[in-house]
Amino acid sequence: MTPGDPARPWRTLCLAASALALAVTAAVLVGGVLPGEQAALRLVHDAVSPTLADLGRLANHGGTWRVLVPATGILFAGCPHARRRWWLWCATFVLAPLVGEAWQEAVGRPRPVGAALGFPSGHATASATFAIAVLYLVEQTALGPTIRRVAQALPIAGALAVGAARIVLGAHWPTDVVGGFALGTACAAGTAWWDAAHPAPSTLGVGNTSGDRALDGAAGPGPGVLSAARGRKGPPG
Repeated sequence: MTPGDPARPWRTLCLAASALALAVTAAVLVGGVLPGEQAALRLVHDAVSPTLADLGRLANHGGTWRVLVPATGILFAGCPHARRRWWLWCATFVLAPLVGEAWQEAVGRPRPVGAALGFPSGHATASATFAIAVLYLVEQTALGPTIRRVAQALPIAGALAVGAARIVLGAHWPTDVVGGFALGTACAAGTAWWDAAHPAPSTLGVGNTSGDRALDGAAGPGPGVLSAARGRKGPPG
């Protein structure tokens, strides 16, 4: 791997997020509800006003198909790089939450209220997967630096709002959200790692020197080659 390897940061992020997801999972399996989580949840609920709770319910939609499906359509419409391997990104957006559901069954920790399983948070997983995908894909566009940074920051802020909403609404323990963020980041960063390490073949066109050379060879010898060949033939007999 060279220092300029475009896959390197995404490989690093994928491995770091995977390690975090596994570490939090191990802690939850050993300790169940971790020390301080109940107190933190009580503190949040005591501080939440009706207005903040309403904002939490609104932000909560950011981790559902109602927001993520239209957002994916906008991403594909504005990013040719995403359209080039649309199947890869669609698979990532679908499979990451499914992996999260299987993870919930494996861990088996219930949510703060009710018997439904909660680790890792599905909303946090889905929103983080989308946010990291946008972070990677927008970097491949020709947008100006300011617009690109705004386009990258919005889904990240949205994912953080979704995670906060899940805690504010009492739907998850804090570590459920952390685990979901880690899992979603690992899934999207893993896809970005593979995509960056396997560049899609570029189309033939101006500046594609390898393609130009291939076309030149297929078209036969050029004028210079023909002239040299005539010079070697000698005078007609």
